Amino acid sequence: MESITQTNQPNPDPQDANNENSQLKYFEFTEDMKSQAEGIINADAKSVSDFWYNKHEKDAKKNWDVFYKNNKTNFFKDRHYIDREFSELSVLKESDKTYTFCEMGCGVGNAFFPLVERFSNLVCYGFDFSPRAIQMIKESELYKQNQERIFAEVVDLVHDPIPEYFVKPDFATLIFVLSAISPENHEKVVEKIGNFMKPGSVLMFRDYGRYDMAQLKLAAQKVAKLKDNFYVKADGTRVYYFTKEEIRELFTKFGFEEIENDFHYRVVENRKEDLKMHRVWLQAKFRKL
Repeated sequence: MESITQTNQPNPDPQDANNENSQLKYFEFTEDMKSQAEGIINADAKSVSDFWYNKHEKDAKKNWDVFYKNNKTNFFKDRHYIDREFSELSVLKESDKTYTFCEMGCGVGNAFFPLVERFSNLVCYGFDFSPRAIQMIKESELYKQNQERIFAEVVDLVHDPIPEYFVKPDFATLIFVLSAISPENHEKVVEKIGNFMKPGSVLMFRDYGRYDMAQLKLAAQKVAKLKDNFYVKADGTRVYYFTKEEIRELFTKFGFEEIENDFHYRVVENRKEDLKMHRVWLQAKFRKL
């Protein structure tokens, strides 16, 4: 059976599938693969001490700020798939009405910048807890040319309120954000999002799924486990790997109706580096009731 983790491989974001040197294919996640993955994860039994857990929690903002300092706007690709996967956005093409969009955990604006360029009837709000990422947004030419349609602020989704001047969105995204937050704060964050969004609005969720290649790589190292399915990466940033049931329970508990919720099993083949990576992520959509 083909191994589904190779510890000498890099740990790319699933968006790297958009790279010109990569080719995206689906794979079937079999019971054998699941058994192998669970064996790797269960063998990583020891978590870090409370001291180190609390230190990683305290340093989370600093580590993401350093991440953006080192990677600038070059690490994550612009999310041009948003309006393709988020079919509800098709109303933007059919109406002259102005709609509002919020990218929660926006980083350097990889979701809202492509939408601003494509749809003139969309006003975009974004927040991130990295001051450096927000600074990069405000230094970009696209932001300077569209300041009447782009609003970005530094917000810690765990500890800060969402700015009062942010208009409740018609559409929102939470993409590879919740996984970077400690699991004991997931309910607090989703409750805050639920209170912010208006009835009938739709949120698109995408994040890391259980048994992703990157999780198996971290588990195999046996030094990165913070809690079950929650790890610290080499750069100090943290990542949690979700199941469908966890996401469903979180959002329906705080006033959302599930529209879609499923795993995406994809093999990313980087021909230039001769790499084959089995990626697992969750994609879901929820409507605020």
